[in-house]
Amino acid sequence: MYHEDGDAPGKTIKSVETAIHLLQAIHDREEAGISELAEEFDLSKSTIHHYLKTLELYDCLENVDGRYRLGLRFLTFGGQARARETIYRLAKRDVDQLARQTGEEVRLIVERGGYGITLYQATGEHVDSSRTHVGSIEELHCTAAGKAFLAALPESRVDELLADIELTAHTPETITDRDELEAELAEIRSRHVAFDDEERYEGVRCVAAAITTRSGELLGAISVSGSTERLTGDRFQTTIPDQIRNIVGVVEINTTYSGWEDDTFDRVP
Repeated sequence: MYHEDGDAPGKTIKSVETAIHLLQAIHDREEAGISELAEEFDLSKSTIHHYLKTLELYDCLENVDGRYRLGLRFLTFGGQARARETIYRLAKRDVDQLARQTGEEVRLIVERGGYGITLYQATGEHVDSSRTHVGSIEELHCTAAGKAFLAALPESRVDELLADIELTAHTPETITDRDELEAELAEIRSRHVAFDDEERYEGVRCVAAAITTRSGELLGAISVSGSTERLTGDRFQTTIPDQIRNIVGVVEINTTYSGWEDDTFDRVP
């Protein structure tokens, strides 16, 4: 479970919680100084300094002219965590292929703890900059991939997830009504593709489809996103959805046979 407010269940170690919250605060700011962190956490500067120096000692933080930012140790942790995900090993090449075909930003996303997490991302020739990155965490109700997840999950799991989250409005187009969201999920189940028309970011449209096993187990989703100027008309409604469905079909076939082809993983860089 991803706890954004620090209300972790069960017994926890307070100092570890504080260290994690400090890392999250630095991540959100990209970099931070001792004074601003001390003010936010209502702790003395000396206490904050001890935390930061300890994290720096283990390469979890870097100190650049008194400003702290995340260190490369997390790249090691994240790389190992991602490499063990079968769906990453099976879908990476297809994500790259779809980025070349569309020229847009293509992401492989998994659902964890009621959030969508970007596992891999590739950009095509039309993309100069991106709002997301590997490791980005997003709510499910306001993204194409998130809605594709909700449409693919068992109804009991969807009820559980929606009961625990607030349908936050990120733009004027974000769905914030439970009944409206459930009606859209029904449409997604029938067409096997989900749309995000400026629901998460203004000026950005997105199309996504869920990846499932033959038995219906949800493995992830592939999404294509781009500006509202490029994703228009049939390209947004038909062409890209067809391309995504084709790629997802290939990935699903690969998941079916991956247990029989032991060299599959070795062929993916």
